[in-house]
Amino acid sequence: MKKNFKLFLTLVLFSICAIGVRAQAPSDPLDNLFFDGFNDDSYFVKIPVDVGTGIGAVVGAVPTALVACGFHFANATPSYTREAAGITMGLFTKSIGFLVGLPFKTVKLLFWDSPKYVYGGITGDTDPPAEVNPKTKTVISEY
Repeated sequence: MKKNFKLFLTLVLFSICAIGVRAQAPSDPLDNLFFDGFNDDSYFVKIPVDVGTGIGAVVGAVPTALVACGFHFANATPSYTREAAGITMGLFTKSIGFLVGLPFKTVKLLFWDSPKYVYGGITGDTDPPAEVNPKTKTVISEY
């Protein structure tokens, strides 16, 4: 009974990964491995996100290897095997990177961005200019 249940769970896992492989076609395989939702923030947020991504890569190595081996043993094409492994690794790296970076993003929003927005910052502007003339260093247009 347990053997059939394990086989069923394995088939479900491979089916979900196969659907994910067919649904997502990344332009660059490494783009799916990094969480880039907080890229516009300071290093206070970017560094914990990168650390979380690294932790996710370590944690996701074994499940990624199992998925890749499963696809390989099922005689899938090498491109499908690579895509399945990339998506599986991306699930771990992106989610753990997000979870590790979220507290830092929250602290930054509460104690830096909110007061800056409320009090107008040092110069009174809360948003950067849309375009700056590189020669005269003056603002060409604003939001």
